[in-house]
Amino acid sequence: MVGPVDVANRRTGLKPDLSGVRLDVARPTGRPVRDELVDAARDAIQRVGVSSVSFGHLADELGIKAPSVHHHFRRKEDLVAAVVSDYRSSFSGWAESIDDSSPLVRIRTYAARFAAAADDDQMCLCGAAAAEWVAVGEEPRAEVSGFFADQAAWLAGQLAAAVNAGEIDSSTDVDVTAATLLAALEGAVLMSRAGSPPALASDVVDVVVRTV
Repeated sequence: MVGPVDVANRRTGLKPDLSGVRLDVARPTGRPVRDELVDAARDAIQRVGVSSVSFGHLADELGIKAPSVHHHFRRKEDLVAAVVSDYRSSFSGWAESIDDSSPLVRIRTYAARFAAAADDDQMCLCGAAAAEWVAVGEEPRAEVSGFFADQAAWLAGQLAAAVNAGEIDSSTDVDVTAATLLAALEGAVLMSRAGSPPALASDVVDVVVRTV
């Protein structure tokens, strides 16, 4: 309902007094608005890219007012940085939690996540951000670079374990192979949008492994 103060503000062009409005209250889900904004932005970026996401779109999706978004994130770059940081942390935690005695099985489980994203018509969030490198801003770019460094290091560690287990050739350059494998996984997800089968992300593991 529009109150008399709101009507007066519209007539005079004054902005409404938000001093008594809580902008960080939890939504009906019981979660803080900031967390819901990060989750909604992550999903949107993975589906439509960074440039297509706006504060207005997120406010409408969550059923909140635009000032609530600006209360938590002054600029879009701040929001994207928070989203990438959260994604980087959660992805690394998930990778470390993969539990199997075989390093190559762990790598295949890892690759299956990329295939699942492609099957759900999603990009890897950091792949999506890297595709718009100039537009995402300095802080998000640092987080994206950190994500790729983290994942390449994890893959290199698994490949080194595979060498020690006799699963792949001992002459394998694990750092180069890890970077190649990560690039192939990111590329497979991208190509799925142009019609390649989502399972390509899983297939590239065996292709790369056979070359080492």
